Parts: sequence; structure tokens; C-alpha cells
Amino acid sequence: MDHKHAEITSRTPEFMAAETSKPFGWDAAHFVEWATVTEILHRLGVQPGASAIDVGCGSGWTTLFLAEAGFDALGLDLVPANVEVARERAARWSSTARFEVADMDALPDGPPADLALVFDALHHTRAQRATLDGIFRRLNPGGWLVLAEPTWLHRFSPEARRVRAQRGWLERGLTLRGLKRDLRAAGFGTTRRFFQPTRPYEGRVAAFAWQLARLVGANWAVAPQAHLWVAAQRPRS
Repeated sequence: MDHKHAEITSRTPEFMAAETSKPFGWDAAHFVEWATVTEILHRLGVQPGASAIDVGCGSGWTTLFLAEAGFDALGLDLVPANVEVARERAARWSSTARFEVADMDALPDGPPADLALVFDALHHTRAQRATLDGIFRRLNPGGWLVLAEPTWLHRFSPEARRVRAQRGWLERGLTLRGLKRDLRAAGFGTTRRFFQPTRPYEGRVAAFAWQLARLVGANWAVAPQAHLWVAAQRPRS
């Protein structure tokens, strides 16, 4: 089954009802990830009020957080059911976030943005280069793309295997070298690498040792359950 068709059809009415009923549906990891996004935007100098597109936004949590942080946020996703849930959440919380159906492999034209966020979405496409080309065209000169994607370890993870088998989704893992190569080919200039902190934990021995191992591993190579965080800028001229 084509992976795009699988993504759309796997959102059954029961699945979407469960998504809609959740007040947020996010655990501590989401807030650690959002703290990472916040720090990255601060270091890049992207200020509230800037326009932002959230590419492959899913059911919209990152778009909603961008809007809450003061950005003019538009979420784009391939799956109409995801967009429906995201709009319902935005209405429920009186959020200014907006959502549209769009395929990230072939982004439609639209108003240029100061920021593009791709969180946990690029690894679902085989058209990585085309997606980056489309995002480049949607950015203002000097605009930033922020990416958070699983490393190459993801392709071997039990969760990825389960999702591939049960839902038919494409579950790739990315390498820093390959990502930088395609960013350069798309026209991006400056790239910057960032790192995510640990999630809250209990236990001063085993839990601490595991979190420390993940931090060290992510800093020097790769680590399980750690995203690859990269920012790339469209040249100003």
C-alpha cells in the first residue's frame, strides 16, 4: 500500500474520536521538545509576531504552541482528518492557529514565511529533497527552517517496525550528513545543530545513568529516542 494512502486511511473514526477527546494528549516529552524549540528560536533570533508554517503538523500540537507563543502560525498536513482535529482544538482553545491540507512533498504556493518548522514529519517521506525545495521557496530571505527528526536508529526501533506493520506508514531514520547534503542542494546556507535535554526522571542511579548515556550518545553520535535537531537559513540574497 502506498504510504501516503496508508497515512490518510489509518485515521479511522475511532482513532480520530480518541484524538479529539484528549485535552492535549501530550506527555512530558512534548514539553521537553517544545522547550527545545523555544530555545532554538531564541538563539536564532526569531521573534514572536513572525510568520510561521508548521509542515507535516499532524493533529497540530506544535502549531498550537507556536500560536500561543505569539507567532502567526499556519499548520499544513497531508491528512484531512488531522487538519479537522487540529481546527477543533484551535476553536476549543480560542487559538489563532490556522490549518490547511497540503502535501509536504509538493507544497503549494502561499505567503512567504519567516520560519518553517518540521517536527517528526520528514522521515515519513521518500521525497526529502523535494520537500526541502518546497520549504525553501516558502521562506523569506533570511528565514529559518527548524527540523527535528529521528536519527538512523529509528529504522531499527520496535516502534517503527510496529507502525510499518500495522499502519503501513513509511518510517525512515535520518543522518546528519544526508540532511545537510539535501539542505545545501535546496539552497540553504548556514546550518546550526542543537541538542535536546532529558525528560524528567525518577531514580538517582539507573534512571540517571540512562539519561546521561542518552545525552552523551546524542552529543557524540546518536542515541535512542533522541531527535536530530538542525536549523538552516535561507540566504538573505
